[in-house]
Amino acid sequence: MKIAMLTTVGERCGIAAYTAELTEALRRQPRMQVEVIPIDVGHQPLEHYQALARLLNAEDVDIVHIQHEHSFWGGILPGHSAYWTMRYLIKKPIVLTAHTTYSLAQMLRLKTERRPHIWLAKKILTLRRAYRDSVDIAPFATAYTIVHTKEAGRELVVRGAKPQNISVIPAGVPKTLPAPAEGSEFREKHGLLGKRVLTIFGYVVPSKGYEMTFDILPSLPSNTVLVVAGGARTPESEPYVSQLKERVAQAGLMDRVVFTGYLSDEEIAEAMAGTDVVLVPHLQATGSYSVMVPLSYGMPIVSSDLACFREIQERHACMELFRAGDKNDFLTRLLAILGSDTRQAELRTQSAEYAQKFSWDEIAKVTVQTYRDALKAWNVQPKNFVPLSMIKPCVKEGKAPLK
Repeated sequence: MKIAMLTTVGERCGIAAYTAELTEALRRQPRMQVEVIPIDVGHQPLEHYQALARLLNAEDVDIVHIQHEHSFWGGILPGHSAYWTMRYLIKKPIVLTAHTTYSLAQMLRLKTERRPHIWLAKKILTLRRAYRDSVDIAPFATAYTIVHTKEAGRELVVRGAKPQNISVIPAGVPKTLPAPAEGSEFREKHGLLGKRVLTIFGYVVPSKGYEMTFDILPSLPSNTVLVVAGGARTPESEPYVSQLKERVAQAGLMDRVVFTGYLSDEEIAEAMAGTDVVLVPHLQATGSYSVMVPLSYGMPIVSSDLACFREIQERHACMELFRAGDKNDFLTRLLAILGSDTRQAELRTQSAEYAQKFSWDEIAKVTVQTYRDALKAWNVQPKNFVPLSMIKPCVKEGKAPLK
């Protein structure tokens, strides 16, 4: 079986890292071929997608596997996305991994919008059914879709996806790199010698709970330092990083918060070795590669109890969970972990066990079965998929509303 893997590539993208690990593991499976077709992120001209389609529709390709995230095609705003321009050109069976399953209202942050005129504009957008469906459900109802959590699968079914076309496959745990300095150089570089180090890992985005962590930091032992281990993913995200730094300065926490900026894979290994406890205080997530990395290094992890993290815990108890958004519960559980070397050691062991159980080779085996299921579904498409023929062609505006 030959798979055309449509994905981002490069070292500064978590989805690219995820797909690289998956691709490598798939190629180790019997009779599997995978050709990686890179995504040029952003809205591209029609000619670009026509050239892309010629590769994806090649005679020897059995399945096109799309790694989907809305920003890859230009974003979610009307007229910005080129996803449907490309999608209508693909004539092969499609498996799609939904890395983001938030609803349009969630992605527009409608509930937290405090500017009346902006709230009204966003609300009007969510009332446009054709546009809303093109974001909320159409990409997932027109493919055999992989999600990382049961919760995400249930959400897509509620919106209209066929349950038999949803496959729940958790992200695999990535491979690790050695840390020759065992974290000592990382600690020295960032002034962390003699400190208890807490780390929030990954690209700096508003959903990761930094502000809540800043708020509880003064209540932690005075030798405890928070490391924000990562940087902005795009230039558009830089203002948010600046806002966080300003907040830290205003709170008088400059000696207790370290911003590292972007870290290479080798630097991540040293950062993990130099960390005592990893924090995952996300306020919103449907899955996060930033928790897979500390799991791979066998780190003690304190995480919010969002559905995606609860499901990790259900598979194998390997984290300490607190109620998402609850600062008091976060503080209480973190203090308990910091005060118990025994509990930290238990969490290290449990993280390492999870990493072994959910290796990429195991995930690849399940993914191959998904490909087989998708081919069967394709052969009886009228009964299983919501095919493109049932979707009004609104390529010009980047919309694909369901009837």
